[in-house]
Amino acid sequence: METKENFNAMECIESIYQFSKDSKLQPPLFEVVENEIRLLSKYLQLNDIETVLFANAFVICFEKSDFTQVFEYFDLAKFQVLKYRAPIEMLYSRNLLINKNSHKKQISAYDLSQNMINSISNNEVIKYAKIEESSDEKNFVDLLEDFDKKSDQLNEGLISPYDFREFISTLCEGNLDLPIFREIKNYQLNAFETYFFLDTIWDAIQYGDNDFHTHVQMTVNDYFTRKSQAMKFQKLIINNETKLSKFNLVEISKENFQDRSRAKLTRKVTDFLKNNEDLLIDDISKDDSKLIRAKDISTKKLFYNADENTQLQQISNVLQDDKFKELQRRLKEKAMPIGITAVLHGVPGTGKTESVYQLAKNSGRNIFKVDISETKSMWFGESQKLVKKIFTEYEIMKRNEELCPILLFNEADAIIGKRKSAGSSNVADTENAIQNIILEEMENFDGILFATTNLVENMDAAFERRFLFKVKFEQPSLENSAKIWKEKLPILSSKESRTLAEKFQFSGGEMENIARKCAMQEILHGYALKFTDIEGLCKNEKWSSEEKRKIGF
Repeated sequence: METKENFNAMECIESIYQFSKDSKLQPPLFEVVENEIRLLSKYLQLNDIETVLFANAFVICFEKSDFTQVFEYFDLAKFQVLKYRAPIEMLYSRNLLINKNSHKKQISAYDLSQNMINSISNNEVIKYAKIEESSDEKNFVDLLEDFDKKSDQLNEGLISPYDFREFISTLCEGNLDLPIFREIKNYQLNAFETYFFLDTIWDAIQYGDNDFHTHVQMTVNDYFTRKSQAMKFQKLIINNETKLSKFNLVEISKENFQDRSRAKLTRKVTDFLKNNEDLLIDDISKDDSKLIRAKDISTKKLFYNADENTQLQQISNVLQDDKFKELQRRLKEKAMPIGITAVLHGVPGTGKTESVYQLAKNSGRNIFKVDISETKSMWFGESQKLVKKIFTEYEIMKRNEELCPILLFNEADAIIGKRKSAGSSNVADTENAIQNIILEEMENFDGILFATTNLVENMDAAFERRFLFKVKFEQPSLENSAKIWKEKLPILSSKESRTLAEKFQFSGGEMENIARKCAMQEILHGYALKFTDIEGLCKNEKWSSEEKRKIGF
């Protein structure tokens, strides 16, 4: 009779591992370590081949933790892992090994739980997790996790495509008590469409948001073994020719190259999952730092010169929702671009960005603000992806907002300037590529876009025709300058405001700087500044000495 003292799990594992090298899992191996296999099999409650596979996987896990490495150690070709898929699945099902569930191409990767390591190293009785019965109640996420494991096994060749299709059919037909599977049946999705749909849902759950995480080409290739079939269905998906597009279940990103296309769930599906499966998936990227809500914008009184005021008033009228929709309807009837685009250009500090904020405030439209410097990635190629993502995220926001939001490219000098000679430098090529993407997006743009720039003189001609409105901001007139001084510093008299306007040719931003400094001085010293103190602050505002404003013609 065997006793616990005569058996050591670690020693048995080590012996089996040592004699397994280059054994090709042939009979001599099982003869040499017959006793160790018998003892370890009894301990693990496995058969002989399962025991040998586990012993080697256990040791190799501390270096590689991949079954292909285990089979290389046996001196077997990697593909021969397929012959042993049944014992490998047994090790997973008993939780002796844990499937890492990493990228689908790494399905053979496995891990050991700390409890398993402790039990074996201490020669303790292993407490096996109870294998779930098919009658156990599972929620939708549990079922999707089972689906993901099966799709991983398909991808690695551990199960056949036929078996996988049977699994999908059983999964859907056996869970019609869940609303999502009833919907799949109602839409009469075929096996592939069901697979793609469930995989897209699972990707959104895994990432925690619905932000085009499903790679179309890779997902299609995982399902079809024949390249011709994969190419056919990839084209159908991208061209929106499947029921997934027909019934508005999946949305495909707009890419120049098919191998870069990605998919996400539509708002219709995320709302359905929220209402029927109690599954909340953020419908846009978690990073909403670019979103400026109209209700959070402070009202500011701005003063414009005559030409500025005329154009901005026209834009303001167009942004009123009834006028905006009517304009787009008429433009569409005439086959004209329906997007509203405007570039605000001119002297720094004259209120270009603030004007966009106030237009958004007055029309109740949120702003999706983009600082172009964020797209100037040090890695060539990344900038283009970021720019594409900007328009993708804006489209998502536009669909989710009650009123069409404003896309604001702030300080856009770097991307609307004249294109540089191709090949002159990586930076030039990157900037040219960014410009080309934006030009392409603006060609069919159907939202509201504003760009601000200080250097419109350098604007590329291709951008000039794509902006419907071009508003030039100049230094405030003498009258407006006096009004701004009075607005920023109410303590000034009308005469003092006029004097500052005549003496200092400041932009509205520079006048605001002076007002902020006055507030700081009052807090620090406890008294209001005199006019002469304010004049002193003005003299130090410019980098160079300020010339007196010339009055007259």
